[in-house]
Amino acid sequence: MYFKLTVFEVSSKTVFYCSKLNTKMKNTELLIYMLKDIREVTIQGVKGLTKEQFFSEPLPGEFPIGAYLMHLGECDIGWYESLSGNKIPDELKKRCYYSAWFDVPAEDFNPPKSPIEPSEYIAAITEVREIVLDYISKMADEDLENTIKRKRSATVEVDISKKWIIYHLIEHEAHTRGQMFMLIRMAGFKKKGENN
Repeated sequence: MYFKLTVFEVSSKTVFYCSKLNTKMKNTELLIYMLKDIREVTIQGVKGLTKEQFFSEPLPGEFPIGAYLMHLGECDIGWYESLSGNKIPDELKKRCYYSAWFDVPAEDFNPPKSPIEPSEYIAAITEVREIVLDYISKMADEDLENTIKRKRSATVEVDISKKWIIYHLIEHEAHTRGQMFMLIRMAGFKKKGENN
C-alpha cells in the first residue's frame, strides 16, 4: 500500500505527516512505523515456504533463505548493541545464528544441522526487532542526532548518528529482502508477484 508522507518545519522541528495513518508523527514514530512495515512485507514474502526451502540453497552457491532471514536478526542485534550500549542475551543471539551462518569466516560457520521450522526463524527475528523498537520508542527525536563511535577499520574510527543507524536497518532490510525474493523466484519456490 502506498501512502503520502509530507515533511514540514514547525518551530524549527521537522514534522512528518503520514496520509496512510492520517496523523502527524515524530521522527522516532516514523522510523518505528517504517521498521514494522518493512518487516511485515519481508515476513509476508516468505510465508508459505517449507522448512526445506528455508534451509536449502535456492541456487548453487547461494545462502539459504533462512540464512538471509537470520542475517536480518544479526543486523538488528549488532546495531542495537551499538545504539544502546546494551547486550542482547546470548540465547537470542544463538537462536539468530549470530555470526554463525551468513557470510562468516569458515572457522565460525555453524548453521543449523537440519531444517528448522519456519516459525522459529520468524520468532527469533521478531523478538530481536521488538527489542530494537522498544529502544527507539523511548528515544526523543533529539536523541536521533546523538552520535556513537564505530570502528570502520583497525585504525579508523568514525562518528555516526543514531538516526543513520536506524535508517540503515531499514535500507539494509529492503536490499536483503530484494535479494531473498529474487532467489525465491529464481529457485521456483514462488512466482513473480507471489511475494507480496
